[in-house]
Amino acid sequence: MNAPAEILTRRAPLPASSWDADSQTFEAVLSTGAAVERWDVRGPYDEILLLSQPAWPARVPLLDSHGRESVDRQLGNVDTLRVVGGDLLGRATLSRHNPRSRRIAAELSDGATFGISIGYGVERWSERTNAKTGRREKVAERFTLIEASLVVVPADPHAGIRSHDMTVSTEPAPAPAHSTPAPAPSLNPPAAAERAAINMEIRSIANVAGLDQGWIDSQIDANATTDAARGAAFAAMQARSAPLQTFHPTVATVTQDHTDPAAIRSAMGEALAHRLAPGRVKLEGRSRAYAGFRMLDMIGDLAQARGERLNLRDQNALMERAVGAHSTSDFPLLLADAANKALLANYAAAEPTYRLIAARRSFTDFRDHSFLRIGDFPTFRETNEGGELKYGTLSENREKVRAKELNAGIAIGRRALINDDLSALADFSSMIAIRAASDENARVYGLLAANAALSDGKALFHADHGNKAAAGAVLSAASVALAVAALRKQKSLDGVPLNLAPRFLVVGPDTELAARQVLAAITAAKAGDVNPWAGTMELVVDANITGAVWYVMADPAAAPSLVYGYVSGAEGPQIRTEIDFDTRAVKVAAGLDFGCGVIDFRGLYKNEGA
Repeated sequence: MNAPAEILTRRAPLPASSWDADSQTFEAVLSTGAAVERWDVRGPYDEILLLSQPAWPARVPLLDSHGRESVDRQLGNVDTLRVVGGDLLGRATLSRHNPRSRRIAAELSDGATFGISIGYGVERWSERTNAKTGRREKVAERFTLIEASLVVVPADPHAGIRSHDMTVSTEPAPAPAHSTPAPAPSLNPPAAAERAAINMEIRSIANVAGLDQGWIDSQIDANATTDAARGAAFAAMQARSAPLQTFHPTVATVTQDHTDPAAIRSAMGEALAHRLAPGRVKLEGRSRAYAGFRMLDMIGDLAQARGERLNLRDQNALMERAVGAHSTSDFPLLLADAANKALLANYAAAEPTYRLIAARRSFTDFRDHSFLRIGDFPTFRETNEGGELKYGTLSENREKVRAKELNAGIAIGRRALINDDLSALADFSSMIAIRAASDENARVYGLLAANAALSDGKALFHADHGNKAAAGAVLSAASVALAVAALRKQKSLDGVPLNLAPRFLVVGPDTELAARQVLAAITAAKAGDVNPWAGTMELVVDANITGAVWYVMADPAAAPSLVYGYVSGAEGPQIRTEIDFDTRAVKVAAGLDFGCGVIDFRGLYKNEGA
């Protein structure tokens, strides 16, 4: 189970008649799952805890008002967690050594009333609309209980210290009022209940904005109003637009700011990529939080992270922010990030067969590249003591291979963006991945079919190269034996036998059956019927090979003959996006910088078949 991204809290009061002074224990109603109003970038929603969790912790700490900064704030522990009648119950035990615990024990003995609040981290959300109220609801389907706290005013109206004869009402508490975020001066402290409600709002604001406990404490200590806290949170988010670095005299600690727009865009890109390729791109970490966001929601969230003020309900304004001529929008980068992640996931799953028989090489640019061949290396020669080392030479007559730039693209209209219609981009990222892999495959096998002349002026497969059968023959144990013998007899430039072992038997669909029979392991009745090639080679079947022709090839790692590669290591197709300011459409283009070629004849043998 993944660790929760943030700790949320909720709370509310009940009488203390279950207090046992001798054992320092009381029964607590930790939560009834009642709806609690919260806010996110899309506005208010009701948060509901699903209490039917598969398991509860054996024990959680009991804290003083969620104070996690010091062990002095731990009042005791809560154990025996269970759900009874739809309520989450637990037995709280106060510490006999903490002065705060002893004071609370005295208060409880005098009949004081406290509320219970819980801190929890949500691993899985679901979202729905309440059919009766029309309000948006987010249900915490899977969450981890982290701590429980004694508080003055809780958010859950029925959470608190349990009375032995209490009857729990099922009527939800009225939702707290929210005002439009705007900076406002702090006010003098109001009544205790009102102050506690404001403090609860401050904690909710901090959770949404990703602010720490120190910020929460500073706002509460200053008796800040809800509006003032929102203004301070907005200012804090503006100030944190890049990763933070904290330095100490002897140790440097680098931390990542989770309000960094680049980090937010990356998480959103992964969420969009999951929509484009749900079977291949998994939601991990922060990307889960954006799983239900529309593209326009993401635009608004990114704009707010950069300190811009936008009406999140105005679709036209959000669309203008995304594709406006004078905009510096993250939107093209967001789409490119999502499309590339989906594209590469689909591309990796394609697995074209040419990668088995060709060696990968690096291309630094689009100019001609030359690569060493196995036959280029000089022979080792004996050197007497004090004798001069004799240097061989590398052939200057090496083959040239050049990468090429290939492109394809589509345009996604403004209407599709507003309607959150990603079907065109999903189809494009899927099909371009398959098309790119197929195109690469066809280009490499096309080299075999072309049989072009090498730098020595002779065709790739030529009698003088010793890699072509004198006459076409049916694929059989005997004809394969001739091919293997020819492969092993190949020599270097110095005339040294290379003794190349066969690795692949490469055929087209028309010869697949015969190839499988040649390589099949059979139980022979007599020694003469044993299949000598069973298990010696790997069969490669590809539709780019037509007719009865077949090949025997050495391992490309030992004798590279066919090579392929990408410019500057950019493996596979790469997507880029740009905005057409005339039509407000987003242009999505995929580019593939791919090269392939033949650098040697020694690792290949061809038979035209019959």
